[in-house]
This record gives sequence, C-alpha cells and structure tokens, in this order.
Amino acid sequence: MTLNAQPPDSEHCDRVWQCFPINSRCVDQLAFSPDGKIIASCSYESFELIKLWDVVSGKLVGVINFPPSLSNGEQLYYLSNCNSLFFSSDGKALTHSGLIFDLALAKVVNVRGITSHFKGDPKDTVAVSPDLQVAVSVHSADFGLTSTLKLWETSTGVDRHTSCLNEKVWHISVNQFSPDGKIFASLIWFRLDDGNHEQKIKLWQVETGKELCSISFPDISGENKWAGIFAFSSDSRILASNSGDRLRQVIVLSEVATGLELCRFPEFINKKPDNHLGVFDKVTALAFSPNNQLLAVGDSTGTITLWRLSKGWLRPLRARKIQTLISCESCEPVKTLTFSPDGQTLASGLGDNNSGITLWDVKKGEKHQTFSGHLVAANKISTNYLIDRDNLAVSPNGKIVAHIDTSHYIIKLWDAESGAFLHRFESCNVIKIVFSQNSKFLIGIQHTYDYFYTDKLPQLPKNIITWEVATGRKIESIDYSGQGRWGSRTVNQYGDLLAIVDPVSLLLKVLDVPTGQTLCILRGGYEDVLQIIFSPDKRLLATRHSMSEFAIWDITTRRFIRTIHIDYCEGDTDPGDPDPVLFSPNGELLAIAATRNITLWQVSSGEKIHTIDRFYQGWQRCMAFSPNGQTLAFTADEVDASSSIRRGTLRLWNVETGNEICILEEPFYKIESLDFVGNGQVLVSSYSNGTIKMWQQNKVLT
Repeated sequence: MTLNAQPPDSEHCDRVWQCFPINSRCVDQLAFSPDGKIIASCSYESFELIKLWDVVSGKLVGVINFPPSLSNGEQLYYLSNCNSLFFSSDGKALTHSGLIFDLALAKVVNVRGITSHFKGDPKDTVAVSPDLQVAVSVHSADFGLTSTLKLWETSTGVDRHTSCLNEKVWHISVNQFSPDGKIFASLIWFRLDDGNHEQKIKLWQVETGKELCSISFPDISGENKWAGIFAFSSDSRILASNSGDRLRQVIVLSEVATGLELCRFPEFINKKPDNHLGVFDKVTALAFSPNNQLLAVGDSTGTITLWRLSKGWLRPLRARKIQTLISCESCEPVKTLTFSPDGQTLASGLGDNNSGITLWDVKKGEKHQTFSGHLVAANKISTNYLIDRDNLAVSPNGKIVAHIDTSHYIIKLWDAESGAFLHRFESCNVIKIVFSQNSKFLIGIQHTYDYFYTDKLPQLPKNIITWEVATGRKIESIDYSGQGRWGSRTVNQYGDLLAIVDPVSLLLKVLDVPTGQTLCILRGGYEDVLQIIFSPDKRLLATRHSMSEFAIWDITTRRFIRTIHIDYCEGDTDPGDPDPVLFSPNGELLAIAATRNITLWQVSSGEKIHTIDRFYQGWQRCMAFSPNGQTLAFTADEVDASSSIRRGTLRLWNVETGNEICILEEPFYKIESLDFVGNGQVLVSSYSNGTIKMWQQNKVLT
C-alpha cells in the first residue's frame, strides 16, 4: 500500500449502496369523518401524506399525496404551514397543511392551496377554519421585532382583519381554530428584551380580530421547550394545555373567553421516574370527547389516560381519572388522539412499529381495531436527540440494534432486519452499551450518581451492568468504584475487558469484566491517558497521552511495543472528547481521526500508510471498519465551491487501494454513530434527530 493524499472521485455510487426502508409505522395526525365511517391519518415523514381508512373493516380506501404540480420546495412549505387535519362538516372535503382536498367516494377530485396574504412572503404559517371559509396567518418581520395577524376570506381573498402584536415573535409552533370557528389560537414563543424567551397561547376572536387573552407557560429549557400542546373542547368554551409545570406533566383547563384557569390536574405527580418503567409521563396529546365529559391524555410512555370532567353545584370544574390504556410496548409517545363523532371510540396514533393507529372502545378500555399507519423510509427509534456515539450498539451477529433512550430512561432493542421493536430494559443511568461477543448479553456502563436529578458535573462511571438479551433479565451489576480512573470508552467493544488507570502508581490495569480479575498490568508511567482503544482480537491496546502521541501495548505479553507520533494542529480535536480512534479488525492498522484528515498507521512498524483528506469542524465525528477490514466508513465535511456552504457527507473508503468507494448521502442531521452489521454488507448510521438508517450493499466491492 502507498501513501495517498487525495482519493479519486467515486462513480455510480448509488449503485453500490442504498438506504432501504424498514417496516416502521408512524402517525402524526388523525381525524374522523362526520359520519364516523372513515378515519384519515397523516404522517409528515412518509411518502404517503394522507391515508383514508374504513373504520369497520380496517381496509385502506384511499391515499392522498401532494399534487404532482407542486415542486419539492412547495411541498415542504405546505408541510410547515399547519398541523391541523380535519374533515369539513359535510364530509366532502379534507384539509391539511394549507391544502384543501375536495373528495368524492374517498377520492380527490380537486385540490386548493391556501397561501399567506402577506405580500412578499407567502410562506407564513396558515390555518383554515372548520367551515373552510376563513384563513389566518401570523407574520413576523425584522427578526421578530414586528409581528402581524391577518384574517381573510378563502373564497374571495378579501381581508377581514389585520392586527399588530405588541410582542416580539420568535417562533410559532401551533395554529388552530376552535371547533365552532369563532376563536383562533396560536402557540407562540416571544423574545423578551433581556434575550430570554416566553411561551404563550394567544387567542383571538375571528369576527372582530380582537385579542381575547393569553395563557402563559412556565419558563423551561431543553427538550421540553418544544413540547407545548393545547386542545379545544367540542363546544369551544374550554382550552386544555400541558402548561401546568416545567416538565409538561400537569394539564391546565382554561376558559377560552378570558384565559381564566378553571382547574389543573393531576394534583400529585411523581417528580422522579416510575420505579418499574423508569420513565417520565410527559403529556404529548390531548382530545375532548364530543360531549366534553371526557378528556383523553396521551403521554411520552405510550400510555393514554381518560379523565372525567364534572362541575357540581357551586363547585369548580374537576377531573377524575377513570381509565388507563397502554398504547404500545415500545414506550413510544402518543402523537395524536381523537374521538369518533359518537364518542364511543378513541383513535390514537404514534410511532409504534407494530401498529401505527389503534381504535379503542371507550367504555371497555379495550382495543378493537388497528391500522398499519404510514411507512417511513428510515426507522425512527427515538424521539429524543442522541447524545453520544456510545448510545447505540449493534450485536456481533447483526440481528439486533440497541439504543439508549435518554428521554425515557430505558434501553430499547430492535430487530435489525424488520425494524420491529423487541423489548426494553430499565437504563439505570447507563451511558454506554455494548453487546457480548456471542450476542447473548448486553453490557452497560453506569454513572456513579443520578445524573438527571442533580446539577453536578458528571463523575466517573461506577458499575458495569449485564442483561440477558433474550429475556431482558438483569444478570449482575459489578461495582468498580475505587479501582481507579476509567470511562465509558475504556471498555472494549464486547464489554468483557476494562482498562483502569491507577491515579497513584499510574499503572494501567486490564480487568476481566465478568469476574473482576486483573488480567495484566502495563507499566507506562504516563500521567494523562486521554483515550484507551482495544483491538477487536483483544490482543493490543492503544493509549493516547497527548493530542499527538499514542502508545501501543501487547496485552497477551504485557509488553510495550512502540510509540506512534502523529501530526497535530492546534484545534484539530477536542482534548476533552477526542475524535474516534480505531483498530482494524485484525489489529494490523490503527485509524486516527482528526479535523483535517484521517491517518492509517501500520501497527507493527509504526509507519503511516494512508492519509484521507477531509474537512470538518465538529459537526460529525464517526468512523467504522467493515468486519473484513477492507472498508472504512467515516463522516466528513465539504465546502460547496459555488455557495460556500458547508455540508456533511457519509463516505466509504477502500483501505487496500486507497480509493474512495462512494458517498452515501449528505445528511441534514448530525450523524452520531456508524457500525457495520454482520458480514459488513449492511451499515447502520444513527442521527441527532433519533433516526437510524440501514444501508444495504448492492454488489460485492472490488
């Protein structure tokens, strides 16, 4: 092999690898027809925008997609416009995302698009009234310094009202009319003068354009800041929202006309995760029954709770829990809820791989129908952001994908071929997971304290936990506290070896995880150990002692082999969390990633044999060898010469020839981890939006 500073461009890369769909089902909105015979569902990520289902038979009776005349950019615009899906009162039209579909026998006969009336910017969020006669849009200009509300007639285009908002709008998440069409509500983030933000529900009277009231949300940050939701009662007099606390667990019922709080519930909630499931029950969906006597509440655990609302003589409005429905085993959040017109059936939709849509018998609390939902092109296994590349693991036999869901405090297991959910473990604050070499066990590295309930900085891990994959049973938990300094990445890829640095003697110990027995002691005398990397065959160990210096050790003979010095530029990688370093499967090569390039080193001679040029600034930082060691997958950045825009890429490189194989994609979200599955003909990539993609090799690489 020869040094190759710049790879030749790849050709026909789409013929080599492709992303194949997994049987993931997802639903974002549901709506019953006025006669209750048809239910419509929509999914923002599916190529099937809207589906129409026969409620009795469960059969799919129609599929509605964007009109062919709309460009991709126009489709994205309409998807960002409005998240309300509903039938017209006569059932002859269906509206969603600023589009009105005229129907006949579940078939679209005409499509009308409603665009904003603000001149020069037609892409403002638009909502349509239940009678389809009035549209409303809120326009923000000058970076939110000026904001305006406009209402107009959909048929004539004549403006009804225009009013200015006195607050600085930063973001509008939800726009919705009340069921009677007399009230319009928006969930808006406002920018304050001190630079902070405040979230409110604003309500306006449609007839006059007059602002009625506003309902404030508590000041929050993190993932919950985007989790605000609300729902109107069927008589349009009450508004339910999850504005009662910072964790979005408390529901508030408010009077629509005045914003006056009528009641809040539940009064007592667990501030910590449930002991059995280890999850928070953040409210994610709300729906009133047609007679307004019931409120259905869906949460982030896949649980639906029915509350009975009552108001006695001289007593305020009260809520009483009457029913709990477990929507799915995979702990996916409930995304949408709606009652049938007669109030006898409740429909729920979520990202559940077994069934996207479920119909419930309200009186019995039982499932009586399921629909498959919408097929998406990649398997969404999580609704939270993947925090670290240690959050994902693929079993050595390539059959199972495991993922730490940090928002629900659980570990989920999925079938790698079908994408079907298998089961879950309680995460126990685990920060890294790996499979055993025989794929029968899952090993987790645990924090020393409850990270989610303290403001302290993370401490070093303490325990190593082992689960049986087939049953989910926790086999053992080994306490390694007091042994020395070690971190989540000082455990090898099969979880059976642990490297620990003694803080006093500076000795490097390699321990057998199942027994805790010391296998060998390496005498290096290095004060700083920034990274420890095991070779897959468990024969070698590489330790990083500065940004430019690596030491290679032979575990079997307990001997120091050599030092490898790399070229390091200031800012090349983060000393606190360095870029990935990997041994090839046979232990003969060491791949070291940095900002400007990836270098491959011959371990036996210490010679640099390849340099792979790349440009990146911390946006993506992943690397993986194929099982045969012939392919290296890595993330990189490029700068478009014409636009000067930096974009991320996922690349495959032939290690033997030094040639680029292909560029798989230019991902919009940050890639958090890469791993090859089984014999290396499938590559798994995970993303910061919680998506996992499976890339299938179409032909044998040459």
